[in-house]
Amino acid sequence: MEALVSPPPSTGASPFPDYVVLDFETANGAVDLKEAGTWRYAESPCTEVICLSYSVNAGEPSIWRPGEGFPSDLSPSLNPGRTFIAHNAQFEKAIWQKIMRPLYDWPDIPNSRWHCTLAVCAARSLPQGLADAGFVLRLPSQKDDEGSRITTGLSRPNKKGVYDRGEETLRRVGEYCMQDVRAETALHNRIGGLTNGERNTWLLDQRINERGIRLDREYIERAKAIVEAASKPLSDEFSSLTGGLKYTQRDKIIAWCESQGAFLPDLRKETVAEFIGQDIDAEEPDEIDPSGFHIPDNVRRALNIRQLVNSASVKKLHRMEACVSADGRARGLLQYHGTGPGRWAGRLLQPQNFPRPTLRIDDAPADRDAIVAGIMTGDAEHVRSVLGPPIETVVSGLRHSIICDAGRCLLSGDYAGIQARLVLSLAGQHDKTALMATGQDVYCDMAAAIYKRPIDKKHDPEERQTGKNSVLGLGFQMGWQKFKAKYAKEEEDEFCQHIVSTYRKEWAPKVPSVWYGLEDAAVKTVWDGLPQEAYGVSYALEDIWLTARLPSGRKIYYPFPKRVKKAMPWDENDVRLGFTFKAMKLGQWKEVSAFGGLLTENVIMGLEVDIMVGGMFRCEKAGLPIVLTVHDEILVEPLIKDADEKAFNQILCDVEPWVKQLQVPIQVDTWVGERYRK
Repeated sequence: MEALVSPPPSTGASPFPDYVVLDFETANGAVDLKEAGTWRYAESPCTEVICLSYSVNAGEPSIWRPGEGFPSDLSPSLNPGRTFIAHNAQFEKAIWQKIMRPLYDWPDIPNSRWHCTLAVCAARSLPQGLADAGFVLRLPSQKDDEGSRITTGLSRPNKKGVYDRGEETLRRVGEYCMQDVRAETALHNRIGGLTNGERNTWLLDQRINERGIRLDREYIERAKAIVEAASKPLSDEFSSLTGGLKYTQRDKIIAWCESQGAFLPDLRKETVAEFIGQDIDAEEPDEIDPSGFHIPDNVRRALNIRQLVNSASVKKLHRMEACVSADGRARGLLQYHGTGPGRWAGRLLQPQNFPRPTLRIDDAPADRDAIVAGIMTGDAEHVRSVLGPPIETVVSGLRHSIICDAGRCLLSGDYAGIQARLVLSLAGQHDKTALMATGQDVYCDMAAAIYKRPIDKKHDPEERQTGKNSVLGLGFQMGWQKFKAKYAKEEEDEFCQHIVSTYRKEWAPKVPSVWYGLEDAAVKTVWDGLPQEAYGVSYALEDIWLTARLPSGRKIYYPFPKRVKKAMPWDENDVRLGFTFKAMKLGQWKEVSAFGGLLTENVIMGLEVDIMVGGMFRCEKAGLPIVLTVHDEILVEPLIKDADEKAFNQILCDVEPWVKQLQVPIQVDTWVGERYRK
């Protein structure tokens, strides 16, 4: 990880008057924490608490070990305002609730008295790993690789099948645990707490994660049986096609493809999807267009088989079984503030990236009930004869493994086209938002502008799809090359240029001004150090961040903004002021170049989150318990008697004053049922 030029200042103080930083070290030789998740791990009878280290008000850490009494200086009752702090507090909470309370008779600590430094890192766009966050903030190094190795080894037996619990090992683990507490204390005192609004959202996130979702374990078992039965003949077919190769022989498969006249640079899922024009794991199947690569049918079939058997979606079945708790619910599936603008990210079985169903019967999407009934037979050949390819059927039905408790139902509300509605509203493009408000098809409207003729949804589906791709894809300064690569690989360059030009100059001519306005305000703030405002977004320099205060009042954070000068791609002599900032990208702390489209996308995504969060709080207040949020969707699990779909829709549409001031036309699509669908 690249070091910083200079260390930021340290506040050296906690925002809480009385606090405890704590960290558990545990071991479990039967349940993998990463696979099972915090709650399933904590409830396992094989989970062993090795020690607890804690620090009261930044004092020197203490150690508690099993067999000792409850530490008197740790008591929540010492101060009603005492806050308990951990990095990824969900883990410490789960161990406290599932092990320390029932087995050691420790007192209860409600969620309201917990604080999470990982949540603050996420909200401030810092790395979420404890060591990584400390590194980029130039905090005193607390890294202890040897201690980490020894602690991890507690869950693995030696060659004789014995788990090491020797005195020296436990002493070393205790030292490692105390080092973590020192690191967490330093991090907490550096980054402080969450704003009231952010903290309330985090507490809501904790309630949602602790409720979890019910999984149909019988359905999952039958789906696994179908995949297992279908995989054997597919493996045999793959071997026959490729001359005896196995899926794992990557280099030999590439060489075989080349011998057949298909030149693949690698076998990454994205490459294979592009070559065969299909991605079984895609959330949006229409994002993968046929590539135009002319490859032999035997190669296409072999790659398709390998894609099916190695599908990340199929592997979700195993993850579902691993993380489901004894009561049939899977918990801890959401990561608070998983992206810079604040959207949730998925964890464990990754509900955020369930693939869209691709199975079709008689050129129409397969019926949900038919898919469920077919999978519940557990018979791959029956599924093949009635529905279609067994593995594709299972993948298309993955989301249906989520069900409701007895006496309850699932009620879903999805904010339709919210990003497009927000960008048009922010720009003041009210002629188009007015069309949306009246329920007219804006995708047909955009397509009509592109093709210069009326477009009908029923009779011109391809043209409408082009209009939809344009409305949803071009609001964040996408150029024609990227539009072509993502949506229109087989179209001529000139046509893609025409589409982009039509959006920017004819259909939504006010939107480009948002890109340039936000970029100009942000750049001036970074270069001049003075706050700037554009389109209701206020930029300012605060500590190590450039912040963007949204019309909703919440801030987006850009760490370590740096002034740069950049030459324009069309003229190297046209040099303009700009800036970069740091962000986590694919697990690495990287420098990112800011530009108007990116800043606009961040603002729109931030506002999208704030609209959803407002709806989520209203649901909770109305007694509609939220169990999941996926992108723009809110899923609640009320009692059947409380499942009023019309009232639920109204709750989600009853937005805050700032949304009305922006004149955002809100539309929520709802459904109610016993199984999850999309």
